[in-house]
Amino acid sequence: MKIRNLILVLSALTLPLQAADVGTSYLNLPVAVTKGKTKLVGVFLARPALLKGELLSAVTAGATSFTAYGSNVFSSYTAASEVGSAELAPASDDLYVVEFTSGPNTGLIKQVSSFSGSTVNVKGALPALTDKTQFILRKDNTLASVFGNGTSVSVTTGTSTANADVVSVLSSSGILSRFFYKTGAGWRLETDRNGADRGNVRISLGTGVAFKSYSDKSISLSGEYRGTRSLISVSAVGAIVGNPYPVAVSLKDSGLDQYLVKDASAANADTIKFLESGSYVQYHHNGTDFVKSTGGSVSNTKQLGVGDAFIFTPQSDETIAFAPQVITK
Repeated sequence: MKIRNLILVLSALTLPLQAADVGTSYLNLPVAVTKGKTKLVGVFLARPALLKGELLSAVTAGATSFTAYGSNVFSSYTAASEVGSAELAPASDDLYVVEFTSGPNTGLIKQVSSFSGSTVNVKGALPALTDKTQFILRKDNTLASVFGNGTSVSVTTGTSTANADVVSVLSSSGILSRFFYKTGAGWRLETDRNGADRGNVRISLGTGVAFKSYSDKSISLSGEYRGTRSLISVSAVGAIVGNPYPVAVSLKDSGLDQYLVKDASAANADTIKFLESGSYVQYHHNGTDFVKSTGGSVSNTKQLGVGDAFIFTPQSDETIAFAPQVITK
């Protein structure tokens, strides 16, 4: 499948998106990184679809599970635990997401906590969903699936973070945990170089990492590009959020302003932090424009490049989305 044209639809649609609106294409995008510099990298390409289905019955807003049409639909799947210390060392890469592909919540991505027969339990609350809403089940991205493992590893390996590429993942408690690939051994946590393999640590679809490169080079992001909006749930501790487009987009054209808590003061608004010249620079929306939180300069044209990301901190648990995307084949 080839992308001939990518159209960014930069205003809200007046009609609900339907499954027919969702297109896909496999992409391999290079992202330039600089020796000794940290870059926020968005992980917006997906692993292959495992299963497609539809809801058996409607879901009430606030529910944390749904049931699919069919008998024992998910009997072949078991989700690895990420409870407690397992978050930084899952026993397998059996980490899953569901993506809703029809109706007004098209593009919504939810992490799976467990399966039972034809029922999926997700992390966080679901919006109201009608019966026959369609969804896709996928394995979620991990350190190993994005950056390789064993003979497929694509990062510079070493004996510690001092002589290897460093990949930092924001945990559910809001802490950036630093990982590197130990030569001949596998993915390791910086503070546990001789401990458990960490290749199964989740880098959830639509989020990102902080990547500090040991050398000047390009890293490749590979996977399925989903032709729909990117709608993700972010807890109050924040998340690294990736640019979901294979092109650059400005804050004004991203559509994010439709979902943000806005205020003249950054203390009362959702905030967005970009990594600029080695320092985090904070922005927010004041109700009229995107502005720098310090100084207040209007920043609507601030660009989010291909493969870029920012740190998003909401006032409370929130679902945000970028403007819808349409792929023409």
